[in-house]
Amino acid sequence: MTLNQIFSVLSAACSLYMLLCFIRVMLTWFPGAQYSGFGRFLSSLCDPFLNLFRGLRFLRFSAFDFSPAVALCVLIALSNIFASFARGSRITLGSVLAMLLSMAWSIVSSLLGFLIVLLLIRLIVIFMQKGYASYGSIWDQIDRALSPFVFRITSIFTRGSTPPYKNALIVSILLLAVIWFAGRYAISLLAVLLSTLPV
Repeated sequence: MTLNQIFSVLSAACSLYMLLCFIRVMLTWFPGAQYSGFGRFLSSLCDPFLNLFRGLRFLRFSAFDFSPAVALCVLIALSNIFASFARGSRITLGSVLAMLLSMAWSIVSSLLGFLIVLLLIRLIVIFMQKGYASYGSIWDQIDRALSPFVFRITSIFTRGSTPPYKNALIVSILLLAVIWFAGRYAISLLAVLLSTLPV
């Protein structure tokens, strides 16, 4: 078996394992599904890997747990790295660093994208309801999870005063979008520079 074939098998294995982990995560959304025979089988297969990320506190944001998303992103990135090597890309320190940087950015950019979409949805709901949802609704729970983050971001610009929640959402969305676009450009440029390293 050639080195390219080994990398191709590793890429396929990562993709398959990622799919199994994704199904395992989805089963937790359905009551009782994870306790079925298939659910327990997937749990024994996937939980050791997923638990590596569940222990990282910075992946938990109030009521939101981003650890499964990060775990899946790592598997996708590894699959892409192995696929790149399988295609015959030269393995150098620069190419490995570029791929690791791209992998880290894909995780960060996925989290940023999720937050932007969540904040946008919340902003749209506020405009449609012309205010806040009633207490106890799902939006109230989301607001309790998001507001510390949103007001921390806007405190950078407001210098002590607390803006209305709607304005804080708009500022947060704009700032996260700027970070996402600037990061995407900077990381792709840095990855190209790293991949040209001769060693």
